[in-house]
Amino acid sequence: MSTPAPSVSIRIRVLDREYPLRVAPGDEDYTVHLAQRVDERLRKLRSQLPAQPDMTHAVLVALELAEELYAARAETDRLRARLEIEASALADHLDDVLSPSDVAAEEEE
Repeated sequence: MSTPAPSVSIRIRVLDREYPLRVAPGDEDYTVHLAQRVDERLRKLRSQLPAQPDMTHAVLVALELAEELYAARAETDRLRARLEIEASALADHLDDVLSPSDVAAEEEE
């Protein structure tokens, strides 16, 4: 049986409610920072749609964040593909420049 990974207890605050969490050691400040960002997004949406319940705000913010995540992943995939194409072209160019047949042809001249 494997031993569970060590964790640290922290408390975050979102929309005036406190939530206890367990996070990996060293992730405490980052998790608090993320919770603050989520709180900001929820408060902004709450001010725009004050008649909606907080659960609706939470779902809408979760959907916004998911959309941003998928857009960022798509951009990362696009950039990775472009990098692979450019790296392949560069490798081909280097192969052409450094190919032994070019060296042999130069030596014959």
